Amino acid sequence: MENIGRPTSSEASAALDDIDRVQRAVRDTPWPVWLYPVNAVLLGSMALTPLLADVGRIIALLTLAAVTLAVNMITGYRMGTPWALPTSRGFLAAVAVSVAFIVVALAFAQPSLPAWALILLAIAAATTYSIGSLVHYRSTRR
Repeated sequence: MENIGRPTSSEASAALDDIDRVQRAVRDTPWPVWLYPVNAVLLGSMALTPLLADVGRIIALLTLAAVTLAVNMITGYRMGTPWALPTSRGFLAAVAVSVAFIVVALAFAQPSLPAWALILLAIAAATTYSIGSLVHYRSTRR
């Protein structure tokens, strides 16, 4: 049995740098351009589900969530990065704010929010995600 020996500190440092570089390259893989508007529409649609009847609301929300997950997973698998989160903090912050708009729409829909407020929340969710998409697009296509 052959003994490889211990790596030197410079070899270990270089290996760790390579790992970080490869992870960053995977996380910063450009997304297909069509994915950004599709996700924006799906997120905006989720915020509009409280406008439906009680049973329809739950079915529509679960369906939209499943479609969103499926579209992103299938696209991620085709790109080779199904579970990689982008490194762009601006994009991640925009996604979090977009999800917050959806949560507000879902949490306060009955009976306190009027229909126009839900429409504004849906527009805000889609717009916020779209702004984050521009940030992500620019950060991955340098």
